[in-house]
This record gives sequence, C-alpha cells and structure tokens, in this order.
Amino acid sequence: MFKKVVTSRKYWLSVLYLGIAFIVVFSLIEHVSQFRGVSLSGFVETKLANGRWMRFFLSRIVGGVAYGMIMSYYFTARKIKSNK
Repeated sequence: MFKKVVTSRKYWLSVLYLGIAFIVVFSLIEHVSQFRGVSLSGFVETKLANGRWMRFFLSRIVGGVAYGMIMSYYFTARKIKSNK
C-alpha cells in the first residue's frame, strides 16, 4: 500500500498543493498573531534581517513538505481503499 501511494503522481501533486497552502496559511496566522496586523517593517526586522531569512524559509519548506506528505498520504490511501 505504501509503495503504491508514494509512486502515484497524484500523491506528489497533492503534496505540493497542500504544502504550499499550509505555508501560506501558517505564515499569515503567525504574522497576524505576532505583529497584530500588517507590519512589514517589523516582519523584515524580526524574521529576515541578519541572515535569519534562510532559517525562516527553510522552516517553512520543511513544515510544508511534512504536512503535505502526511495529509496527502492519508487522503490517497483512503481513496485507494475505497476503490477496492
């Protein structure tokens, strides 16, 4: 079952879409909760200045891929089981 799911093209497209959606939603929620609105200068100073941009983007990518893989596996495996 695992190999069948992971080798599916639809699985990897779903990982991509869910990962991107997670990154956007998580970043917006974090930004609003930390800066109480739209504070672009505060965001740049806190998250991107002094080489912290690499950590910021790397954490978003790793989190998005992990979330996308877990959720996509769940949905794809459920769909394969229901088709049997």
